[in-house]
Amino acid sequence: MSDSYYEFQDRVARIYKKQGKKSLFRRKTRAVYVQGQDGYTVIRARASRGSFPWSGVVLVFFAFFSVKGAIMANMGPEVYNEKVSELSTATVLERFRFWTMSPDPLSSWVAKTIKSLS
Repeated sequence: MSDSYYEFQDRVARIYKKQGKKSLFRRKTRAVYVQGQDGYTVIRARASRGSFPWSGVVLVFFAFFSVKGAIMANMGPEVYNEKVSELSTATVLERFRFWTMSPDPLSSWVAKTIKSLS
């Protein structure tokens, strides 16, 4: 084979290597070499399997605890606990809101950190 073929293969390998380093959560794509009827080799990306979007779950949890901590820092711990305790003796939906908005160590830490920054 000619040198241009090997140079092309090196360039393609570098492109796939760079694509794999783009994101921490993105899986590396691997090349699939398919030979067509005309004898040319075509490089295609392997079909990705559908997987659970863990990065989205982590982002939702991060946003939830950040917002909860910001609310706690803004209202203060006494007022926040008073407002949350009002939800404890109501309907099922309000009891669920009480459970999710009740103070926990992570959101308390976020609130203290936000309070110390301001």
